[in-house]
Amino acid sequence: MACSHIEGCELFVQFALNPALNIWQDKYCNGLYNDCARYKMSGAHQPVPVTLLPNGKMISSARSQEQFALTVLFNSITKHRTRMVQSIIRHTQGIDLNEVNVEGTSALMAAVEANAEDIVKLLLENNVKTDLKNMHGQTAYDLAVEHNHTNLISLLANKEGGSL
Repeated sequence: MACSHIEGCELFVQFALNPALNIWQDKYCNGLYNDCARYKMSGAHQPVPVTLLPNGKMISSARSQEQFALTVLFNSITKHRTRMVQSIIRHTQGIDLNEVNVEGTSALMAAVEANAEDIVKLLLENNVKTDLKNMHGQTAYDLAVEHNHTNLISLLANKEGGSL
């Protein structure tokens, strides 16, 4: 039996990006999930650090907790994992939802490019900036127009930075 928290576990996204982590997925997510430190913390309604491994050890990384959380955020957006995005926003202290990646893409822009309307709405509810520009000078609104995401064009047009 698989863990009931797979859909909301931020670490689960990392399994898709790093095949070396599949061993964790096989052992804990698809098997002994009651032994998983992440599962236990989640069940106790405690915030689960993004860098916490199922065995209770923390991932040692040159990246900060915030940088790691941003990586997970962007991965969750591209995979349309709304519950994970909600969890990251709720439980990751210090995360800046307006932070951009190396291409100047913000979380809002990534959600627009993925045509993830529910995530766009969630980010707008959390007051992300709509006027940020990527390395090509495009805002989230511009990307919605470019990709012909009519559902997002009208949504973003009502926010600061969007214009018809």
